[in-house]
Amino acid sequence: MKNNFRLCIIAGLILIIAILCIFFSLRPDTGPLENNTTAEKIVITDAPGRVITLDEPAQRIACTHYSVSEAIQLAGAWDKVVARDGYLSNEKFYPGVEDLPVICPARNPMDINYEEIIAIHPDVLILPNFSWLGDTDEIIGKLEPDVHVVFVDTLNPDTFCDTIETIGKIAGTEDEAGEYIEFYRSIYDPVVSITSDISKEDRPNVFFKAFSDEIDEIKTYGSEFPGGNELFNAAGVRNVAEDLPINCADVDEEWLLEQDIDAIAAICWDKKYPETFGYNVSDPSAARIQAEEIKDEIGELDVFSNSKAVEDDEIYLLNNEMTSTPRYIITIAYMAKWFHPDLFEDLDPKALHQEYLDRFIPGDYNLSECGLMVYPD
Repeated sequence: MKNNFRLCIIAGLILIIAILCIFFSLRPDTGPLENNTTAEKIVITDAPGRVITLDEPAQRIACTHYSVSEAIQLAGAWDKVVARDGYLSNEKFYPGVEDLPVICPARNPMDINYEEIIAIHPDVLILPNFSWLGDTDEIIGKLEPDVHVVFVDTLNPDTFCDTIETIGKIAGTEDEAGEYIEFYRSIYDPVVSITSDISKEDRPNVFFKAFSDEIDEIKTYGSEFPGGNELFNAAGVRNVAEDLPINCADVDEEWLLEQDIDAIAAICWDKKYPETFGYNVSDPSAARIQAEEIKDEIGELDVFSNSKAVEDDEIYLLNNEMTSTPRYIITIAYMAKWFHPDLFEDLDPKALHQEYLDRFIPGDYNLSECGLMVYPD
């Protein structure tokens, strides 16, 4: 009796196994579960708060503004870019860039060539959230639903990891995006953990001289500049113009003469100083001599000549790409070191800068053999 019972159980198990084998053999082959990503839609929220749904990772990406291009590079998705803005030209930074069609001018990433975009027909167009330069609703209205339009915040260091994560989801490069986020956090978090404890009274008053075509044009960044005050706060400094209700604009010289200025950080465009700033400059010694001359010119301006910054030789130079691209994480490290050397004795911004280039940028750059990106460095 017991043997018959056992035989029934065994026969039943064999029957169940046989049924399961038949079921799975008839099932369509979808491949390994972890690779079956097409069944899941990609849902992201862009900078203005719009919820955007993609059926699958984008294979063709168009982008405007060099900060967005660099963010795409950092997220490991540059090989998916099929159209770009008019500013990019560095083949070492962006392989194949000269072969890509241009969809906007160098100085306005929101001035879109719609005919070109429609002809290229990318899956996604990624733009900076620069609503003051163009009509975001117009861009969306002219391109969607044929082309997904995504606005990202590339200039705010507090939220930049969210931007990289979003681009990684769009492109299906989450692993590469995660690698960069880990690098970013390894700089940002330790610096901010220290600077967040510095009181407003103990922060140096820094005037940020924005880029201008002529050195005696005095422009700066105010409270409406995206990510500006966040960048300065992260570095432990106070922006002299932090309360001015401006984006980036000329300042009244009388107002400026009344301000206490402990230091000046001047943004220098490499197109204006091609022998001084940029990774492609070949004579670093000459670049440093020219940088000292630029410092002297700034210090001799009437609005600065009697300031504490000039008296103490606290004038610093930054290539424009060090504040207007994701490399501002390196600028945060430089400024923390410049203005709080006692708090950041072990911080090596130049080494971090080199690591950034070595790990995330295709070109082979050696900071000791090229032009300046910051000065002193």
